[in-house]
Order: sequence, then C-alpha cells, then structure tokens
Amino acid sequence: MTDHRTGSGAEILERVRRLAPRIHCISNAAAASDVANVLLAAGARPILAQGPEETAEIAASCCAAVLNFGTPDGEKMKAVRLAAAAAAAAGIPSVADPVGAGASSWRRRQVLEIMEEIPFSAIHCNYSEALVLLGEDSGFQGVDSAPASLSEKVPAAERTALKYGCPVLLSGAEDVVSDGKRTWVIRGGTGFMSRVTGTGCMLSALAGAFCSVEEDRFSALSAAASFWKACGEWAWKETEAAGGGPGTFRAKLTDAAFKLESWRENIEHTER
Repeated sequence: MTDHRTGSGAEILERVRRLAPRIHCISNAAAASDVANVLLAAGARPILAQGPEETAEIAASCCAAVLNFGTPDGEKMKAVRLAAAAAAAAGIPSVADPVGAGASSWRRRQVLEIMEEIPFSAIHCNYSEALVLLGEDSGFQGVDSAPASLSEKVPAAERTALKYGCPVLLSGAEDVVSDGKRTWVIRGGTGFMSRVTGTGCMLSALAGAFCSVEEDRFSALSAAASFWKACGEWAWKETEAAGGGPGTFRAKLTDAAFKLESWRENIEHTER
C-alpha cells in the first residue's frame, strides 16, 4: 500500500523547529560543515565536538548524538566509543552511521566492536554497510554501496534491525526503514544526490534531530528519510531552473531544509 501523507513527517519537523534541539555530531572530514548547516537550516542546533577529552560530556548534555564512522583514526574512534556510551547511559537517542564499514579490516573491526558493545537508538547505513554489520562480505566498495535490488535491501534492513535491536534506515534509490517487524519503503528523491559528497551524512544528522523530538525512532527515521528525499527533489528542480550543477545543488539542499514545511510522502508499508 502506498501512503501519500503530509502530516506526520511535517509535524516532527515542526517540533524540531520549535524546540531547536542541540545535536552532537561526530562527523567526517568531507561533510562536517554541510552537516552543521543542514541542521541549522532545519531548525536544530549542532555541536561538532570530536575530541575524546570532551565528547562524552557533550554527548550526554545534548538532545541526540549522531556518530559518523567516516574518515576515522584512533582518536576519532575513541571519541565515538565514549560519546556512544555516554549517550546510552544518559538515555539520549544516538544514531550510528558506519560509513565505509568495510573499507579496511581495521575499520571493519572498530565498527563491529563499537556496534556490538554499545546500544544505539538507530542506524543509518547503505546496503554494503549493512552486510558488514551482519558479518557478511560486502566486497571492496570504499564508502559507496554495492548495487542491490529492493528484494535484497529489505531483508538486509530487517536482519540488521533485529541483530542490533533498533530501527535501521538503509538508504539508496529507495530507502528502507525497518525495526524488524515494521518495514517501510520510501521512494522519491533524485539520483543527483550521488554527485555531492556528504548527502548521506546530512541525512544521518537529520535523523538524529528527528529522533530527538520523536520517541518512536522508527517513525522518526521514516520522516527524516522522506523529508530528505523531498529536499532532493526541490533542490534538483531549483538547480535545473538556474542552469546549475553540483555546486548549485549542494547549496539548494540546505535551502530546501530551511524552506520545506510539508511535503508529499511516498511510503509503502509492509507489515511483517
């Protein structure tokens, strides 16, 4: 069943804008400024603390923590571990983004150790990253995802959610959101997202902001995904009208996060 809605996602976004939650983000080098700017545009307040000396204290004092494993080194992974543990202890929602989890054996080991040691409230990943989280071989994809059909992505999202005990947003041409029982497929957006680095990191940040004001993390992830697809569609139309390219599109994505108040959602509900 396809459900075209203009209510629930917009209501969650309205709460973000009204409450202006403080979102702690450990981002990656390629996307830090875009992550901060998209959160500001959507109405949240970012803080991008990454030093192990302070990250636990800051994570526990914020409304949500978004922990991105991209461009890692030993100090960053230590900071991620400390922030994740502090958020869990404080009852703060946390979103794990295991960027490029299979890019190297060291990164795979670090990601799996953290994910298995510390409970997260939600996970955002692509198909290849989900395979790594499931302990399977994803092949070398760098930070990109291997091609996968919807019939492959849906069970991967469901299995990952069941393994880690939290909702999973598996993003791609179609986004799949699952908590192991409920599974929604979210369509729309634009393929031009792949021409700009960091769009997945920005989605993780929005997911954190939405989780900070919505206790049903499954609904929060679904709303964030549908909102970001709507932002992509709006940004692409504006970019085409301006005769622009990737640079214009990148700026228009931030504009979209600021301007959109309601949108037409394309969600297929599959009850398990």
